[in-house]
Amino acid sequence: MKMKYIIYLFVIASLLVACNTSNGSGEIQERVKPSVKGVSDVDVVNTHGGVEGVEKMQVFYENTQKGIAADLRIVHYTIEGDPMVTDLSFNGDTIEVEHDTTRDTFGSGQVTTNTCGNMLVESYPTNISYIVTDCKGMPYGMESVLQIDYDMKLQDLFEIELKYGVELENEINTVSNTMRKVINAKELQSKNDFELPESVMQEVYKKLVLMSYLGEKDLQAKCDEEDATNYELKMHLNRGHRDYRWTSCDQSYDGLKLTEIAEYVIEQSEIEQSEMPDVEVQGYVLEIKDNMLVIVEDVNMFQFEWLKVELPQNDLDTWIFDFTNLEGVNTDEFKIGDKVHATIQGDIIGSKPGKAVVKEIKKIN
Repeated sequence: MKMKYIIYLFVIASLLVACNTSNGSGEIQERVKPSVKGVSDVDVVNTHGGVEGVEKMQVFYENTQKGIAADLRIVHYTIEGDPMVTDLSFNGDTIEVEHDTTRDTFGSGQVTTNTCGNMLVESYPTNISYIVTDCKGMPYGMESVLQIDYDMKLQDLFEIELKYGVELENEINTVSNTMRKVINAKELQSKNDFELPESVMQEVYKKLVLMSYLGEKDLQAKCDEEDATNYELKMHLNRGHRDYRWTSCDQSYDGLKLTEIAEYVIEQSEIEQSEMPDVEVQGYVLEIKDNMLVIVEDVNMFQFEWLKVELPQNDLDTWIFDFTNLEGVNTDEFKIGDKVHATIQGDIIGSKPGKAVVKEIKKIN
């Protein structure tokens, strides 16, 4: 029962976050509220890989930090396709968290309510979490109410084909490892061994997940401006693909987000990658040994507190998390529970746990 409860909490956590989108004048571009059959007034929806309404989560979080009363309704789907509802209500002082599983065919069919004192956000390169803290009657006094994972490495395949220009004359293609750019009518720049760095592809994947790539996009594919830039983006993910076509005139939420992604890819394609980037790790200190820290990577505070209790009873190979032994550290400066960011000399060797020599390390909030 204990493990089933923990798994339920992690499922509840599978939701997300993102930033507000502006049209350049400071006005936030609102999108129509997500539609969920049988559930009204939904703000955020998680659909196993894509999320709608992430900007609403950011606004709610900011309100809790400013002491402004606010409400938020989140829906995520079970594997069987049933909606599960989480309502967050902030009165300016405390946060009421209500979980409704009555629509879950295989769930407990209950409505539970807890009161919490605050909310924090934890961001990693591959995931982001919203956690309510100072909660009454909750394990470790906290709950990860919203989490989204965007780790590109968990996918079998992720590649992109981007065409852009007035006549789509330019192309960046990570499938064929080619790049073509028309400088002027007489000059063509092309590369047949082109690659975008893994860190750039990870950022692109993150941006696509946070804009709900699975959702329908009402994009403006035509424009009255004579010199408007046209875009075509094909995203290859595992055995499927998604195609988007729009113009620089498109000022909708989706149009602005896709233009941001396209321009980021274009900008990064023009940067010469002359050196291998440093390997970096981030996580919580689980154990301290002679000149070595054992950390668990990319977990949030709630997951860390759970691991501290459960880990001694299990072998590291049974966990989905990554563990790393950081060697060459002045351990007197750290304690269990510190969140750290480390730059590695060379590469991480092995896994479960990996082993790495630290070049630089610091505590982070």
